[in-house]
Amino acid sequence: MTWTPLKIYALKLALFTTVLGYMALDLMLLHGPVYQFLHTEGKVAPDGVASVHGDIITPAQFARYAAEQNALSGKESSAPAPGQEATLALGMVRDAMVRLRTRYNETRLPDMHKVAEEEVVRLASRCTDAKAFDAQLASQGYTRRSFTDKLDTRLRGMVLLERAVEPVSEVDNAAVIAHYRQLKEELAIPASRPLRHIFFSTVGQQPEDVRRRAELCLHRLLAGEDFSELAAELSEDERTREQGGRLGTVYDDGRTPLPELPLFGDKAMAAGEPMLAESRWGWHVLLAGPVTPAYTPSLDECRETLRTAIISAQRELGLNSYFKSALSEGLHTKHIKIHVK
Repeated sequence: MTWTPLKIYALKLALFTTVLGYMALDLMLLHGPVYQFLHTEGKVAPDGVASVHGDIITPAQFARYAAEQNALSGKESSAPAPGQEATLALGMVRDAMVRLRTRYNETRLPDMHKVAEEEVVRLASRCTDAKAFDAQLASQGYTRRSFTDKLDTRLRGMVLLERAVEPVSEVDNAAVIAHYRQLKEELAIPASRPLRHIFFSTVGQQPEDVRRRAELCLHRLLAGEDFSELAAELSEDERTREQGGRLGTVYDDGRTPLPELPLFGDKAMAAGEPMLAESRWGWHVLLAGPVTPAYTPSLDECRETLRTAIISAQRELGLNSYFKSALSEGLHTKHIKIHVK
């Protein structure tokens, strides 16, 4: 059989048509090998919590992450609270996105391996010996090398995020001035003064008997006895009596613990002179310090604090926008799947 150019062309056309027909049948009806290959990325295993570009987040990883987050927030339980699962899963997805973007941007990110090695040495110095540190790492599934690599990735991830928010990390003076004008009233500090007391409760007691005890305490003070010593001896306020009766600094903002006492205004008690006063809880022998007048900080006094606050808020918004964009794209293309609600 002689293979003429026409016969060769016809054979190629037949093979090409056959392949195309099979691929169409596989993709549209059979969901065979071609379909499975094209839909592997982003597919979550039956027991997976989520998937990020084919990397499966397993239930074991999720449980360990939940325990770490609870420990960092001071919670006793290691299990996620009801309704917390979705938030934790989203946190793990965000971490995974940073790791992947760090991996694929490694040629443009600084080499942090030396810094990671120094950090591992510093952490190891806290243990009694090298074997104890290695055992501690092994209990968490790490060797020194793998733990160093993880730190290196995390440090480069921090550089990646820092670059993402760099455009919003500067604030000009006009923004600071506008923010100050907007918050000026909220920045006002009300009048304040330090306050101490020796307390006598009238709960379950005869009010006149309690008043006589308070008056006797006042007489002892006026005779020269020490306020702190009398507070430790006589005060029925267990929270303050061992601290010399100190209630701290109280403010003229309507939220003082004892608003009925004469602390501010025209009838305010004199500073440094003990006096007797009654509240709904009982009798108090009071000793107040001088009044610091109400005060509103100037722009110059709080300029840098406001600048820092604005930058912090803008960086938080920038990070949220960065992750929201990446997450939306990943969910749309099915490269990211979250199976926790």
